[in-house]
Amino acid sequence: MSESKPVVNLGTPVPVDIATIEQELRVWWKSASEKQGEGAVIRACSCNLVVFAQDRKEAHAVLPVLAKVAEWHPSRSIILYRESDQESIGHPPTPHVHAWISAQCSTPQAGGQQICSETITLAARTNAISDQLNTLVSLLIPDLPIFLYWRSFRACDRELVERMARLAQLLIVDSHASKDDPENRERLLDLLNTLPDEIAVRDLNWARLTAWRDLIAQFFDPPDMRSQACQIADLEIFRDISGQGSIPTRTLLLTGWLASRLNWQRLSTERSGDRWTSHWRSSSGDILVHFTGNLAESDETPGISSLVLRTRSDISFAAVREKGSSCITATSRGPTATLTHSVPQESMDEAMLLVRELSILGKDVGFQSALAEALALEKSFL
Repeated sequence: MSESKPVVNLGTPVPVDIATIEQELRVWWKSASEKQGEGAVIRACSCNLVVFAQDRKEAHAVLPVLAKVAEWHPSRSIILYRESDQESIGHPPTPHVHAWISAQCSTPQAGGQQICSETITLAARTNAISDQLNTLVSLLIPDLPIFLYWRSFRACDRELVERMARLAQLLIVDSHASKDDPENRERLLDLLNTLPDEIAVRDLNWARLTAWRDLIAQFFDPPDMRSQACQIADLEIFRDISGQGSIPTRTLLLTGWLASRLNWQRLSTERSGDRWTSHWRSSSGDILVHFTGNLAESDETPGISSLVLRTRSDISFAAVREKGSSCITATSRGPTATLTHSVPQESMDEAMLLVRELSILGKDVGFQSALAEALALEKSFL
């Protein structure tokens, strides 16, 4: 698809009145079609996408993201964010919520018709945000699936998100967003493990691990290597860290994935600064897992930079994210041969990560198991 046109502002803030919002949308769509010529603007909607943002800055930042997502998943998007007392200056003291209306338009084919989706942004006073469930529900388009995106992943919105999730088919989070909130992080991750079974959960942080997980899995694909999965003795993951003492969110998830897939039993953990060490036991013996890292340089993206996996049969597997390159180089070394190959690491921005997660139906059982194991591992270090 072509790049989206800039977000079009459709109006000034208006008090939340459901009839008024719907009326303004109908008037705008009619006006837009008449101005562009009959049939030149197509209003499209395949789902409801509700975004929970932390503040006005985040709500503004997510608008172009939704514009790109709408090219692939036309939707009615509703953004709800907290408005501080300072931000609410200039607005009437009541009601406690006011709204903006906007649209995202793109032209899939040169000279073709514009495909447009709409966004309603709700700004709620901090002391009123937990009471907005009825407002959100009344703005949803009936008979279309409901997808939630909890972008900020902060505990202050947990009650509303949890209530809304019971009406939805999908909840998307970015667990990495809670790395600087250790006090509430455990409770947030616990929520993802205790939601009703009918609610699928997606994590953008899990999606960022796809290339690493694929490479490790491919290492054991050849028939003569499959038995080596039970022979793992040592795993070392090196990362470029954003700050000293930061939580290695992706590293924990990757370890949780291996532990849950290979039935490892955790024995003990210890932590010294940015070195995290855990001891495990498998059917073939003990396993040592350690995370290490250095502060990322200014031109480096924080995250996993390399990993080395060794087996009891003197076979090793290494994957390295090359500096200045979008590729990960994987090398397997055995008693008789060494194989090396490089694969591109998809550099997907937030919008494309969302597009992919919205395209996947059903629950990701592998993620749920990995998350449960990763959360238990993280708790054991505290």
